[in-house]
Formats: sequence, structure tokens, C-alpha cells
Amino acid sequence: MVKIFFDFETTGCYWNFDAPVQIAAICEKDGEIIDSFNELCRTTVTISPQATKVHGITREMIKDKRGEAVVLRDFVRWIRNHNCDMLIGYNSKAFDLPMLEIRCAKFGIPGVSDIKHMDGYYNCVKLAKDRNYYNLKTILGRKWNLGAVAEVLGFSKDGAHDALTDVKMLRNIWNKVEHDYPDLIS
Repeated sequence: MVKIFFDFETTGCYWNFDAPVQIAAICEKDGEIIDSFNELCRTTVTISPQATKVHGITREMIKDKRGEAVVLRDFVRWIRNHNCDMLIGYNSKAFDLPMLEIRCAKFGIPGVSDIKHMDGYYNCVKLAKDRNYYNLKTILGRKWNLGAVAEVLGFSKDGAHDALTDVKMLRNIWNKVEHDYPDLIS
């Protein structure tokens, strides 16, 4: 089974208005990492000061990077070329996935929602919340950010809000939950 874990760092907190400035993903086949994608991209959408405060990416850092449309096209192609069975994000059904689809549509790029062989998209945070794995609801209350969950489950959150670091945390969380709860996706 081919799983792709992905994350974006963005210009702000609105999936329908903002844009990615970093796209990262890890492709795993049968438990082994076989490839990764990690790229900063230039966009015409202004990076909000609040976003820069979170991820540290500035306009200066992306000014000489490849444009958003090219990076998005390559990212979607990368996903398709790996024959992805499962696309996994952390709270990205509410953010990263709609942003990916809307930004791809803006540039006339086919998104990922039509990949026929893909078993599905899985939202790690929703599954964990719905089933209260590891008693996380009690421990975390309303604080369900990736770093907090990683920390509770014994993973480092050092470097959080770098998209590739976040993808690695996501993969660790997913694989632990999937191992401990074999019914995770049933």
C-alpha cells in the first residue's frame, strides 16, 4: 500500500483566500519511505505577519523560488506518479486539501480528488478525536495541534511548522495509531 502524508505552510489561515508557500510530503510504501517532496514556492498572495510568525517563511525567502503554479503541478504529478492509495493529512480535510483543490483550479491544474485508484483521504486528527484514542480528548481538551498530539504520543515536536517536519510528525503519529488500533480505517 502506498501512503502519502502531506502538509502545507501558507500565507495565512484561510484555505479559500491564502496560498501555499511550502509544500511537503512523504511517500511510504509498505512501511518504508520511498520518496519525499519538499519545496518553497513563490506566490503573489501576501504572506500575513501572523503566518510568518508561525512558520518563519518571509517574502524574501520565496522571491527566487519557482512559482506556485509550477510547484503545485509538480506536486500533483508526484502524487499521481506514486499511485497513491491513501492521502493522509492532519486536519487538512478542513484546510490543506480544499486549498490544494482551489489553487489547482485557479491555475487549471487537475487536483487529486479524481484519482480513481486512491482508496481515500484520511484526516488523522478527525479519526483520533472521534475515537478518543489514547484518551487525547481528556489530555488535550481543545488543543489539538499536531505538535501537542506528537508530544503526548512521545514524539518530538522540534521544528514544528516546517512542512516537512510536520509531515514526519504526522507519519509517526499515523503509524503509531494504525499499529495500536488496527481498526483505524475500518
